[in-house]
Amino acid sequence: MTDRNRKPRVTLKMVASAAGVSPTLASFALNDKAGVSARNRAEILRIAGELGYQPDPLARELRTGKAQMFGFIVRNFANPFFNDVLTGMQEAAVQDDITIIAMDSHYSQDREVSHIRKLSSRRITNLAIAPVGAAESVLPWSESTAQSRLVLVNSSIESAANVAHVSPDAVSAVTQAFEHLREFGHERIAFLSAPPGIMSDADRYFAYEELCRTHGVVPRAIFTPLEAGGIAHNIEQALSRPEPPTAIITNSDFSAQYVYVVARKLGLVLGRDLSLVGHDDLDTSRLFDPPMTTLRVDRRQLGREIYARLTGTTTADHREPVQLIVRATTGPPPP
Repeated sequence: MTDRNRKPRVTLKMVASAAGVSPTLASFALNDKAGVSARNRAEILRIAGELGYQPDPLARELRTGKAQMFGFIVRNFANPFFNDVLTGMQEAAVQDDITIIAMDSHYSQDREVSHIRKLSSRRITNLAIAPVGAAESVLPWSESTAQSRLVLVNSSIESAANVAHVSPDAVSAVTQAFEHLREFGHERIAFLSAPPGIMSDADRYFAYEELCRTHGVVPRAIFTPLEAGGIAHNIEQALSRPEPPTAIITNSDFSAQYVYVVARKLGLVLGRDLSLVGHDDLDTSRLFDPPMTTLRVDRRQLGREIYARLTGTTTADHREPVQLIVRATTGPPPP
């Protein structure tokens, strides 16, 4: 379409003129403010719809001092878990005409800080973040303005009183996986996690350590950078030691897929020579060979819970229930 054929943008003044009211009254009606009769409001909204009127987001930002956007920073968008959480946020946000700006820190604290500064410069005051490590980078955000809202995702860090936490129920998840493996008779149960320096959801690992103490089992942590090469390398190292683990609990199905890679390399059959429990129940997890035993969590619901806290609908912490889904990668330890 050429500039000559392109229709002019419908403005607030054009809507007001067509409705026979002042621009101020039209603005009140379109922004659902008081001072407009129900009859006038309905007529103005009807005319705005017919004309194809869309509010000017820049004008709204200048008027309110706030962007109609929320920020969402995650540690690793390569993990489909976060894509599903983002979808849940967007499903809720579209009802309020809010845009979600999603950014990936790639487990880099420097990149995380850079992302936060960029969002702040755009007048974005509401931020959800799956932080790296102890979440020091988000403290200035939570203290920057009384109107700012901060939600920590998949993080057990207690950074500030006015920060909400949303995550799967980590303690329940680890407990269900661990006790399932113990019922089969496993004693050499490993737990795969990010290294302590960048671990934000340490409650999972602490729950694992406590279960080991309760059951008289020696903890066998597999700390690894959560990227493909690092995960596979550290799993192979763990499985190549004398008395290797007979079962592995992973922090995600994304990480668990590399147990399949290493098991095939070492000639191990999952469910027979090595048991595996994932976390998230991604859509692909049932398609693996053999299908993965994992912990199911409603990832889109997590996104909706995050959005509710960004809008101030609620400020309470939320732990999304998890459910053990038993498939073919768990069984008795090899003789």
